[in-house]
Amino acid sequence: MRLVIEFDEQYKNLFYEIAKAAKATIIEEEPDFWTELPEHVKVGIKKGQEQVRNGQTKSYEEVKKILANR
Repeated sequence: MRLVIEFDEQYKNLFYEIAKAAKATIIEEEPDFWTELPEHVKVGIKKGQEQVRNGQTKSYEEVKKILANR
């Protein structure tokens, strides 16, 4: 059986002791970065992806010129 538990770092040793007593294995996984992003950041990323799909991109050289003229 697989059981997923999320806990604060301060309880890590406690869970390792419980796992040892239960002869269980703990596998540490980093959270998926996407689920950790604020909603406004996700919206911006999705907007950028849509712009790329629609061919609304600029080359590095174009961006340098735009920024130089500010």
